[in-house]
Amino acid sequence: MRSSELTLIYNNYEINLSRLGYNICMVEQEGNKKFYPDYLVEILMVALAIVEAAVVLAMLYPMEMGRRINFSAAFRPKPEWFFLWFFEILKYFPGKSAFIGAVVLPIIFIATLMMVPYIDTGRRGRIRAVAAVGLMYFAFILFTIIPAFDY
Repeated sequence: MRSSELTLIYNNYEINLSRLGYNICMVEQEGNKKFYPDYLVEILMVALAIVEAAVVLAMLYPMEMGRRINFSAAFRPKPEWFFLWFFEILKYFPGKSAFIGAVVLPIIFIATLMMVPYIDTGRRGRIRAVAAVGLMYFAFILFTIIPAFDY
């Protein structure tokens, strides 16, 4: 084979790639395997061996799940850090006004973010857009930090 040629064998076809073009011809290979059932059985056996090894390792070295729970203590729900701001806003709107904190304020935040390209027009648009987004980020950070010290 010259340095400017490349020979590939794919599905009983030999493909010669060269500068002048390519040639495809049928070749007979020894020990030719078909996908079904030969390769499929091999793939399934390897997958089964991997799953079996994972199960055996999980049974030999079990991991402790989460923190221990004291069932006699009062339940105090604590959300993850990315929902702390939402949880804190709900504290300020108890009872029937919870709709304002749960629906109206988050919609206002999202609508303000969506309106930034339209706020950012005109002579002082950039300042108004930066102020709106900065105020929202400040509120988000404030309402995330306040409950972090509460627990």
